Order: sequence, then C-alpha cells, then structure tokens
Amino acid sequence: MTDPPAGTVIVAVGDELVGGFTLDTNSHWLAQQVREAGFACERIEVVGDREEAIVAAVRRAVADPRAARVFVCGGVGPTTDDRTLQAVAAALGRPLAVNQEARAHIQGIIERMHAAGWVPTTELSEANARMAQVPEGATVLHNRRGMASGLAYPLDGDRWLFVLPGVPREFQAIAGEEVLPRFFLGGAAPTVRELRYGYAIEAEFFEPMRVLEREFPDVSVGSYPQTETRQLVLRLRGGDPTRVDAAVARLLELRPLPEE
Repeated sequence: MTDPPAGTVIVAVGDELVGGFTLDTNSHWLAQQVREAGFACERIEVVGDREEAIVAAVRRAVADPRAARVFVCGGVGPTTDDRTLQAVAAALGRPLAVNQEARAHIQGIIERMHAAGWVPTTELSEANARMAQVPEGATVLHNRRGMASGLAYPLDGDRWLFVLPGVPREFQAIAGEEVLPRFFLGGAAPTVRELRYGYAIEAEFFEPMRVLEREFPDVSVGSYPQTETRQLVLRLRGGDPTRVDAAVARLLELRPLPEE
C-alpha cells in the first residue's frame, strides 16, 4: 500500500513574473509555510497570463501524484489580463458562475468605499463583478485585505486546489488565516539541520556527500555557498530526526568543523 500524497505544487501566474518585472515573493513565502506544515513543496511553476498556459499548468499540478495541495496564485483581479478563473474552470471542467458569497464580499467593500466618499456609487462595475464569476463548487475563503476572495476546490481523496490573489498582502492573509489552519492539518514537518564551514571549498565535499547519499538515502543533503559570509552551508533534511542527526554525526566524522 502506497502512502497518500503529502506534497504541495505552486502555480504562480503573471506576465510580470515571467518578464522579470516582479520578484515572486509569494512562492518563496508559501514554500516555507507548507514545509513547516508538513506538506513540503514539490514544484513551483511560473506561467504568464495566457489562458492555455495556465490551463496546462493547473492540469499538470492536479495530475501530479505527489500533490496533496495545489495553489494557483495571481490573475484573479478585475482587468482583462486576469485570466486565472476561466483557466481554472477549463482545467477542472467546471462552468463559471456567480458565487453569491464572493459577490456579497465585493459589494460590502464597494459600499464602505462609497460611504467614505472614495467611489461615486454603490453599484458594482462590470470589472469588479467579474471577480465573483468563479468555477462552480468553490469554498470561499475570506480576504480581509481586498476584493478577490480566495477559493478552495476539493479534488480526489484528501486533495485540494486553492486559487488566491497575487497581491502579496492579500495572498499571505488568506493563506495564513484561512488555508493553512483549515486545510494543512496532520502534516509532519521534516527535520532540518545545518552545518556551516568557514572558507570551505565546495568541491571538497563531493566525496563526503556521496558517502551520506549512500549510507543515508532517506536524508537529503545539499551544499549552499554563502558568498557574503564566506561560508559553505551543508543542509540535511529528512522525516526521521534520529536519521538526520545520525547523518550529521557521520558528516562531522568525514569533515569536522574547523576550530574557531
């Protein structure tokens, strides 16, 4: 019997990302959060604002046997280049329909903006109303920082797909307050250990790392040169703390830390 999937795939959407205009801080932040929740990120895919590209990326993510959680981030706003909602609908084979909960959320914000004198009417514009046209079957996730609601869709088994706005403060609020506490329960965070070698030559760790890969196949080992501090970080990660600690001890046998 195989273990159920327990990983996360992130699909980040936006021409500003693939064009190099905006740094994808959302994926960086989310990868940290899901690792600590025990659903480590398996892959991050970045695509532009083309419907066919988004559809293909979502389908790849949903089909990934390792993915228990899938995030689609960005492209859910009010303008014509926001194409994520219709792309997700196509990828999941669900029709677009007005979600009354999402629409009421937008309406409430417009009414508060009107009361403050920021907009001339309480009527929803066509642009704002289109954010409530979402793939059917959504669990709406509250966005206290913006108009576009977060959305959650059940997949097969205990698997979920989330659609979140790309504005970082909205994205982090929904993910941190709605998604992680509700949909990321029961995961086991991996054990991570680091050793830092000052003024070390990375190539000299080839053989010690090969030994660790052979003796501890269940522990991942990576080397990461830090040019600013002139250190070489060896990071070991695995599901069993005793095995990770044993791998650290073995590495210290092979390459002791230099005395300060």
